[in-house]
Amino acid sequence: MPQKAYTIIDADAHYMPSRRAVLTSVSAITLGSFAGCNGLRETGNSTPSTSNGTNMTGETSSNDEASLSPDIASFEADLVRNVTADHPSRFTATLTNDGRDPFTATFGFAPPFSVTTLDATEGDASLFCYPVSDDARQHVQRVAIGNGTASDLPPESRADECWRVTGSYSTDSIAYARTLDAGESLRVAYDVYTYGDGSCFPDGDYRATTGVSVHPGTSADGATTSWSYGVTLALRDGSVSSVAGSDVRAVALTDE
Repeated sequence: MPQKAYTIIDADAHYMPSRRAVLTSVSAITLGSFAGCNGLRETGNSTPSTSNGTNMTGETSSNDEASLSPDIASFEADLVRNVTADHPSRFTATLTNDGRDPFTATFGFAPPFSVTTLDATEGDASLFCYPVSDDARQHVQRVAIGNGTASDLPPESRADECWRVTGSYSTDSIAYARTLDAGESLRVAYDVYTYGDGSCFPDGDYRATTGVSVHPGTSADGATTSWSYGVTLALRDGSVSSVAGSDVRAVALTDE
């Protein structure tokens, strides 16, 4: 679920991903909160607007500088490796600036695609997504609830011939601002595990969506546009048969 607003603070914090990354506040949120949100309303390539004809930035919808079209960016997802006895499946998610000018986007804990679960489009099965980078992994923690047990992250080996994660986990509610110059890409990799005690890698399509706040230029100030994009994994016969990224879409935040 995209964050509605971020307050940028001093970058002299415990983690600096790059010279263009800005660290903001940290708090605990529940597992999977980035995997979709009923408060997102897709608006195609149009500028999110209010009933009085102004867009979400307070400027008129006719002002091209007030909104960034999602057409200037592309999002792709690719399968890096499939599941074997030696390792779980892995995929990458990549956001690219296809435009002529830089833009700055505010992401969650694992830019540019911050999720911890992929949920089945039918049924209630889920897959656990664990980022490969230690910089992102530091924001995913095991949560002790009662007498319940949870897997170590990452699991060192298969359990009953299945790469599986059990228990409860949380992620830090964190925001990173990254600037992408024309032609520049930002990529994250995830290992994929069966989540919970159900059957191992049950067949089906599994999907997650993430949202970002985007600003023209090289700072996370001024006019803001909200985008969303997602990844779909298709599981067949206990392995990943395909991985696909969605188009980048403009969205408006609602109270629904």
